[in-house]
Amino acid sequence: MPEFYDTKDMSEEEIRNAYVRCFASREGKIVLSHLRKITLERYLGPDSSSDELRHLEGQRHLVSCILAFSCNKF
Repeated sequence: MPEFYDTKDMSEEEIRNAYVRCFASREGKIVLSHLRKITLERYLGPDSSSDELRHLEGQRHLVSCILAFSCNKF
């Protein structure tokens, strides 16, 4: 079972540094590239439902947040 940390008392810089360290490796960059491909570079057709659009936009927002934190020092 994964171990989780309570981040409420961590500074923004400490959290940002954790993102940078996590995604700075070759494997981390592969994961970021994959996340970008399946969210930011994915487009739905005109027949997509509102639920599908909202779901994809939520995914895009999350990936954008991860990229903003992790790519800051690349």
